[in-house]
Amino acid sequence: MLLLALAAFCANAFALDALPGARAVTFDGKRLVHAAEGKTPVELWREFVPPGEKLDRWTKLASVREYPTHRDPKALAGELVRALKQRYPGAPFALFENASTGEVIVDFVAWPDDRAFTEFNLFRYGKRDGGGVVAQQYAIRVYGDAGDFLRGLKAERPRLVDVMAKDGLKPAR
Repeated sequence: MLLLALAAFCANAFALDALPGARAVTFDGKRLVHAAEGKTPVELWREFVPPGEKLDRWTKLASVREYPTHRDPKALAGELVRALKQRYPGAPFALFENASTGEVIVDFVAWPDDRAFTEFNLFRYGKRDGGGVVAQQYAIRVYGDAGDFLRGLKAERPRLVDVMAKDGLKPAR
């Protein structure tokens, strides 16, 4: 299945959608609603969580991050991987690159030192319509013992990478 995702990923030759104005998004059939947004000198971001959840304790999170001054999705994905290795040296990750479009998918599992939660993160970086780079993120977080989550992730991860490669985040009504 992962090879199918990468084949679909390689076939997409258009800019990654930044979902302008979206107040809700879907990923993998799950609807997430706008929870926060902001900007820094280099990034504009919007975050979405399931209805009824808050950012201080979410189970699923989607984000759209726009980098208007960046030009290289691979370089930006590389910055994420470097930060991941520094903050979470033991975190497993994978990086997939589409050389023809310049899009990059990064996925990883991370947890804080106290193991209060475990997260699976999936990012897709691509060129933004109108210039710059956009990253779409989908994350799943479990609190406490992550044993069952991590065992299930072995099968779930390739499917989620496939969904991100084929569809990414979509605006919801």
